[in-house]
Amino acid sequence: MTEERKLEDLELFEKVSMREQVKKELSDQHGPIKDALRDVRYKIAILSGKGGVGKTSAVINIAAVLKQMGFEVGIMDADVHGPSVPKMTGLSKRTELHGAWGMEPVATDQGIKVMSVSLFWPGEATPVMWKGHHKARVIRQLLASVQWGKLDFLLVDLPPGTGDEPVTIMKSIPGLDGVVVVTSPQEVSVAVCSKAISSANELNTPILGLIENMSDFRCPHCGGEIALLGQGRGEDLARTYKIPFLGRIPLNELAGKAADEGVPVVAQYPDSPVSVAFRGVTDKILEILKKKGEKN
Repeated sequence: MTEERKLEDLELFEKVSMREQVKKELSDQHGPIKDALRDVRYKIAILSGKGGVGKTSAVINIAAVLKQMGFEVGIMDADVHGPSVPKMTGLSKRTELHGAWGMEPVATDQGIKVMSVSLFWPGEATPVMWKGHHKARVIRQLLASVQWGKLDFLLVDLPPGTGDEPVTIMKSIPGLDGVVVVTSPQEVSVAVCSKAISSANELNTPILGLIENMSDFRCPHCGGEIALLGQGRGEDLARTYKIPFLGRIPLNELAGKAADEGVPVVAQYPDSPVSVAFRGVTDKILEILKKKGEKN
């Protein structure tokens, strides 16, 4: 056997060994994760292909609408490098640790339970420099250790793209009810978002629907609508992949203002066009979950 062949065999062996190790860790963690989420009725991940499309804003406001409807809601911020859920919900408290692994989520003023790396990380300016396999392991440990209690909905805010965190979440959560995909009308966002949809399909994760965020801007003076970032591309993408189109969220200055104030726009400015749109999107998600439950 040549040295080159030996090297190829060694590389193949290492790849197989790593794959088996990952499978074993997933199997070992699956039981604790299932146990930690046993009292959560619906588990939904929110995914985007590209950053900057307002995915976290969608997560926070859908959660706030659900809470206003009387549901018990939690948000897991799975973006370990750029967690922003606590900032956008006005949280400054730290999480409480119970024993070696137990972690208590922190409730917002609206009563939404939140868990994020930033709730126990030492300082906002301290970077999280976890890599690949270690990062996936930490996410699984978080899933297994957070004490959510009884929830109707757990929304998982995934980082953009199709890297370690989204794949880990979609593989690790037992009985994940599906993902909601968020895009903007920009052509580049829609193109990248198609990869996120394909990744969910490859992992056999149900797609509940697609939201087009940052859609038409409505003039506050004349009421006219202007398609600043393009028009109709989100709905076209949903049609192409044969997934439900959940609706358009318009561009609105109040959404940014509410985020800076640390309050969901649906709570701070309930009559704004963007709040009305978020309520419509949430109603469609509930309708889809209801139909899914009837089929099962």
